[in-house]
Amino acid sequence: MNQQTIDALAEAVAERLLRELPRGRLPMTPEYLTAEQVAQMTGFSTKSLEAYRAKRQGPPFLKVGHSVRYRADDVRVWMEAGE
Repeated sequence: MNQQTIDALAEAVAERLLRELPRGRLPMTPEYLTAEQVAQMTGFSTKSLEAYRAKRQGPPFLKVGHSVRYRADDVRVWMEAGE
């Protein structure tokens, strides 16, 4: 593949992203996840995550008011450690 083909492909991808993405919104993983998002990510139920929190096990979490949040990187590290 030559440089001209690569440039044309990159331009086509950029145009499509700009056309199809809602204005001002970029697809990205949030740094802090809800229990529901962690459940989707790990395959555990939200009730299992709640039980882990009660036992002080599972991925590290934060309390923000009444809400529980998990750092995405902490969840990944916990999963990779096989805990």
